[in-house]
Amino acid sequence: MLQRMGRSTAFAPSLLVLGHGRRASVRAEIPSAPDERLRRDLSWIFARTGEALRPVLNQSKNLETKGGTLSTRHNGRAGRPGGRSGGGRVQPLSSHSPRPVYSAHPLQGKVFDFDIERLALGGAGVAKMPEAAGAEHAGMTVFVTDALPGGRVRARIDAVHRRHAEATRVETLSPSPDEVAPLCPHFAACGGCPLQNLDPARQLEWKQRQILDALERIGKVTPDRVLPAVPAPALIGFRNKMEFAFQGLGESLRLGLYAKTDSGRVFDVDACAIFPEAGMPVLAAVREACRAAGLSAYDRRTGQGLLRHLVLRHGVLQNRLLAQLITAPVPADSAPAAAIRAMGEDLLRRFPALAGFVHAERARADGLAQAERTMLALGEPALIEGLENARYVVGADSFFQTSTGGALELYSAVRELAVPTPEDVVFDLYSGGGGIALFLALSSPGPDRVLGLEANPAAVADAEANARLNGLAKGSGPAVCRFLRADLTGEHPAPERLPDGFAKPDVVVADPPREGLDAGVAAWLNTLRPSRLVYVSCNPATLARDAGVLAGPDGSFRLTALRVVDLFPHTAHAECVGLFEPRSFEPRSFEPRSFEPGSFEPGFVEPGPSEPL
Repeated sequence: MLQRMGRSTAFAPSLLVLGHGRRASVRAEIPSAPDERLRRDLSWIFARTGEALRPVLNQSKNLETKGGTLSTRHNGRAGRPGGRSGGGRVQPLSSHSPRPVYSAHPLQGKVFDFDIERLALGGAGVAKMPEAAGAEHAGMTVFVTDALPGGRVRARIDAVHRRHAEATRVETLSPSPDEVAPLCPHFAACGGCPLQNLDPARQLEWKQRQILDALERIGKVTPDRVLPAVPAPALIGFRNKMEFAFQGLGESLRLGLYAKTDSGRVFDVDACAIFPEAGMPVLAAVREACRAAGLSAYDRRTGQGLLRHLVLRHGVLQNRLLAQLITAPVPADSAPAAAIRAMGEDLLRRFPALAGFVHAERARADGLAQAERTMLALGEPALIEGLENARYVVGADSFFQTSTGGALELYSAVRELAVPTPEDVVFDLYSGGGGIALFLALSSPGPDRVLGLEANPAAVADAEANARLNGLAKGSGPAVCRFLRADLTGEHPAPERLPDGFAKPDVVVADPPREGLDAGVAAWLNTLRPSRLVYVSCNPATLARDAGVLAGPDGSFRLTALRVVDLFPHTAHAECVGLFEPRSFEPRSFEPRSFEPGSFEPGFVEPGPSEPL
């Protein structure tokens, strides 16, 4: 499908969006309009789409912005015909086309005082441009980074758009009444927990308000019931996975996180408030070992160097760690490979809590901490994690929610809204390693037939292994949990041939990536009309967009209940669970629940010898 983004058809729009959801892409097109018109239309697109389109724009290789200027670049591919709603062709820019360069806005770089009114989706403080900026801009919405609601700050204008401006706090004139002391010594340098200085209860209040606002503004949908939000079960040491980056070489080699004020610079980390303390000595030992071996960090710009990432995982059930060192490709018989093996063996001797060490490679010139090939595995290759009765094998490359206690709260919220019975057939879309599917199948009472659909073949293999571990593979117990590879795009996302007994689901759980549902999946769900559709989302903008399709004027459902779950305290992110029921059904009532934050206690027994890794 071709969607043309523009206010009118009087001139060619600046951007064309091809496809929908995960398949969407963006092509740049320069109209024959003045530069001011081009800037105005790009601002309009961002204002209309917000965060829903921003991931697509960030991934586009045809559009880049630097220092407040807009430039386009040739992608080297031929244009493609327009779709049913667009017509025409999208012509790539010629390599000889001049790059349009825009001068900085007169307000850019100027400093003003702002009263922060609220918190925006994404975590920035929201204020109004003061009269000192001039009558033309007074009252314009300004998004101020590092600013909390109720505070007064002095901030520098970074960019001015048609309907809003962006600014960075340079001084706090009066603090917010909700400001608290940060927990981490690296708070000022690290941008990983930007809301760590905001009272946790107020964090959750703002997150719920933002999600409800997105549903109303973007999807034009209001839930029948807003259930009490679930606070984070722990505020420190709750993350079970951290990705650390390398930079430099020799004695100047650094291993840590990217700096908040300089996203290209890595600084050494010696403490992290959100990861268990047991991981910090392992991090320091890897840093020192790499320095002693003379290993250098990989440089994406030049393709030179070796070290890319260190990924540490923590398993709550067994209280053990797993380390994965990701490097550029290196010959197995080389001196660096030998140094990495020696380092892994030394780490396993020194740290009893370290279950295993994995050396993996990634050749692509990007910043992702994802392995393409495993070169070496010492000790145990995976951890065993548990949520209630369910057990999960979590390997170095497995997907698992980054907060184990938060995952238990999230899956419990899904079960609460899905209310599965033994007679129900449950479909779990985007099932990953089988987290939600297995949790529901092992619930009491729970469904006897659960089918997970997932596009990633590696995740399907992980889910099948987890089903065998839990005795839920075909024929091994009273309940059956099956997993199939499915595209989850297009008009027919489910495989044409389903296992016996799985013809039509009574309950569907959908936990899509940040891009949300593909248009074909949403249309399929509107046709399928299960009695209960539980939507799990980590992106309010795409949830709101999809809610408008499912529960809008042309949809088959009502959004009957919504619950927010805080899996990511100290950040602007939260998960939420929405219950969609067919319009002909009477919405169910829910007993009110109250939550008190506290330490997460799994309450599981250590797996015995009969539960293999």
